[in-house]
Amino acid sequence: MKIYINGQEADITLDTERNLGDVLKSFEMECERNNATTINIVVNGQELLANEFDTIILKSIEEIETLELTTITENDVLASLQDIGERFCQIVDDLKMISVQFQNGHDKQAFATVTKLADNVDYFCKATALSSLFPERFVNMDVEGVKVQDFFADFSSVLAEFEEAFKNSDSIMLGDLAEYEITPRIESIVAMINTLS
Repeated sequence: MKIYINGQEADITLDTERNLGDVLKSFEMECERNNATTINIVVNGQELLANEFDTIILKSIEEIETLELTTITENDVLASLQDIGERFCQIVDDLKMISVQFQNGHDKQAFATVTKLADNVDYFCKATALSSLFPERFVNMDVEGVKVQDFFADFSSVLAEFEEAFKNSDSIMLGDLAEYEITPRIESIVAMINTLS
């Protein structure tokens, strides 16, 4: 059996492992020692789905040609969050100009800012979802004293209003939302990220 970890073939010797479950258990123990966890498993070219797990882990190692594992570490998640913090700092400056850009006919620049905001909010949501894999390390991920999930439940309604104003080319509403609703929330997210060193 060939084992690949994050796309690289691993030099692993199997000793007492008889089936896939044994291999995964040994691997997960090693991950725990390195503050990492497995986020994706591919067996013989097929991604392992949750509802198949109990059956396929009984498969003997002789039946497995390839095992591909994707892992992530606490430090990977932290690095992603810090990267997002830097991106959000740039977006704040762009958001302050969005109303003026629309009023001056610079729609292309304004569209780019909105796209950048949407992409990075999505990126942040994915990173916070991954942070939940390391609850001890990321236990204090609160934005202004509110859990990230609850903060985003409130923020999503503001983003929906922003999207509506964008569709309607309402530059005044866009400017108000960007300056008074979105920018302060983005700055609060950045402040929270800066506490995660």
